[in-house]
Amino acid sequence: MKWPLNQIKSLPTPATAEAFLMRRRRSLIALAALIATAALIAGWTVKRRADREFESARVLSEARAFAPFEKEARRAFAGDEVKLIQSSRAARGLAQFNGSVFAATDGGLVEFDEDGKTKRRYTTLDGLPESELTSIAVFNSKLFIGSRSQGLIVFDGKRFERYRWTDRDAQAVTVLLEDRGRLLIGTFAGGLLEFDGRRFREIKISAASGSERGPINGPTDQFTLATARGTDPRRTESEQEGQIRLAGITRLTADGARLFVGTFADGLWVNNSDRWSHFTVADGLPSNRVVGVVADGDRLIVASDFGVAVNDAGSSQRRFQTIATLPELSSAVRWGGDILLCKDDGEILRLSLESVSRTVTGVTESGSSLMRSRSLPLTAPVYPVDWKRPESLSSCQLASFAKGKKPMGETLMLMSGEGMWRLGWQDERLSGPPRVSRFGESPNLGLGALKSNVISALAFDDLGRLWAGNFRDGIDVIAPDGLSNGRRVTHLESEAVREINALVWDGKSRRMLAATAQGLIRFDGSFGSERLSKVDGLLSNSVLGAAVIQGGDRDGLALATSRGLSFGDSKRFRGLTTVQGLPDNGVYSVLSHREFIYAGTRGGLAQIAGGRVVRVFKDSNSKLSHNWATALCAVGPRLFIGAYGGGVFELTAAGELVSFASEVGRQTVNQNAMASDGQRLYVGALDGAWVLDLRSQQWMRLKDELPSSVVLSVAVGDDHVYFGSTGGIARIEKAYLEKRFGKMKT
Repeated sequence: MKWPLNQIKSLPTPATAEAFLMRRRRSLIALAALIATAALIAGWTVKRRADREFESARVLSEARAFAPFEKEARRAFAGDEVKLIQSSRAARGLAQFNGSVFAATDGGLVEFDEDGKTKRRYTTLDGLPESELTSIAVFNSKLFIGSRSQGLIVFDGKRFERYRWTDRDAQAVTVLLEDRGRLLIGTFAGGLLEFDGRRFREIKISAASGSERGPINGPTDQFTLATARGTDPRRTESEQEGQIRLAGITRLTADGARLFVGTFADGLWVNNSDRWSHFTVADGLPSNRVVGVVADGDRLIVASDFGVAVNDAGSSQRRFQTIATLPELSSAVRWGGDILLCKDDGEILRLSLESVSRTVTGVTESGSSLMRSRSLPLTAPVYPVDWKRPESLSSCQLASFAKGKKPMGETLMLMSGEGMWRLGWQDERLSGPPRVSRFGESPNLGLGALKSNVISALAFDDLGRLWAGNFRDGIDVIAPDGLSNGRRVTHLESEAVREINALVWDGKSRRMLAATAQGLIRFDGSFGSERLSKVDGLLSNSVLGAAVIQGGDRDGLALATSRGLSFGDSKRFRGLTTVQGLPDNGVYSVLSHREFIYAGTRGGLAQIAGGRVVRVFKDSNSKLSHNWATALCAVGPRLFIGAYGGGVFELTAAGELVSFASEVGRQTVNQNAMASDGQRLYVGALDGAWVLDLRSQQWMRLKDELPSSVVLSVAVGDDHVYFGSTGGIARIEKAYLEKRFGKMKT
């Protein structure tokens, strides 16, 4: 074939073709580089945006985790017009600080030397926000103290400060632990908090943190919190989204990077490198109430109030195995090669870690393997520790804390509601019975101490002796010359004389009447007693209040019971219930005033004449805003009524109720917390006490003068007023109150 000359000249040569291909290759490379660069820029932009969003979310999450707080410097009470009568026997925690041993007790902070000699007791008059302390730890060269309702307290050796978290109502601190430069604060309803010395951060359980069930140190099937815990409408919005607040914390134990959180009713939570594991009875725990945790390498021993269980991470098991069934356990501590277990009544048991190992691995002492069926329970031998403990011990806990690298005096401390004991053995094998000695004779321990600080009722007899009753531990009788230091005459307690609801002096028979959960107890001058109950015609054995009725044919007793009002004497009683017109059968207070008898019930106030209900005051027909009438007090012709959640009312001569809510608020007035000396009305509530000057009609509040803000009872003497609270008794001079009112007038 012949090509025209011009066409032949247009044909590409090998050189031009190669140049063309090179240019095209460079263009493709440039385009690819451009695309790669654009992709890198886009990826970097996306990553930067994601990092910003992640950082923003992290900062927001951390900001939400930080708990806002208030810090308050506490001042000591100036003057000696106020004295406290209280016990400090119930120890809840021990710590060494500034060369002394400090005990957090139900009656304040007590300082001892290392031999147990009392050096000083700090109370609310020294700056504590309340007397009932729960836990104690040393952090940042200061003493941190947990309280029952007033948050976290700090003591530097001279002054007290208080931290209060403003984003939560619950301020009850249950346990404190110093761990790797931080203070962990366990609360009952406010979560688990971490304090670095400047800020508080709440530690919550998150589904994103990898919460799991199973062995402590091994991966298992993941589960979301929604699946594990279910959707509970009572939980907060953040909890429904996977943020769960730890509740009811009773124990905190650290072992390196692992943190063990024992709870009152939710089992055990374990944090290991920010991964949470949760164990309950469904995972083999004997009970969901954890009282002690001991880490022994990969093996974990957990004590509950129903027994001891072990989780051996070195084995194939994924559950806890119960190795000892022991009801009423209260604590567990490691002591050398053993675990010491304590029951609530002070009984101490010994569990060898070696025996735990043999039990879990199934090896006998001779070394042969046990062919144990999985259906057979594991049991480890538990040996009692022989010591002569008082029979009345309760609320016992074991405590060990180090002085340098060794436990203080190489001993173990037993705390109880009756004081503290030091225990020690001859060697680490714990052979033989321990040496036991009383530690820390409290300033008012023994004959002079109140048996309990929860004072539910107060009354004077004709000899000037103050009778102080409490809900659980009977009655303490304090002599007139002991009212300044709390020295008592005697303590009255039995199966019947225990839950004291009210105390009333019967001047006619010269007997003290005690309304109890087992009937009415009448004491004579030598403390002999007789009991009236349903057998004698009472509507119920649960007597909540009593009134002495005098005048003509009305002589006798009116008894408020859980099933109505009982009238009569020791020979015959008759009843008055809702059938006869009472607004409610739950009667909490009763008072004889002028020609009427008044009964405060859960459903309103009843006015009774001639054995009949003649009028009822309730929220539907009067200005009584809350029907539960808890307390009654007459001052001359005036009648005052205390209501639960409604505050104080007065029944005028015209038969109308007048509220004092605008002056004192709608306080919750407690059952026995209203009394008068004719010049003033004294009222105890859940948040302090109130005093009304009946001449000027001015109200004054008392709070810093009290060992606890919860005032349960009031009694009036010649020169002093006595306020019974959940933290003991405050004895306040009337001259001090007069001075306070004088300052208010000026």
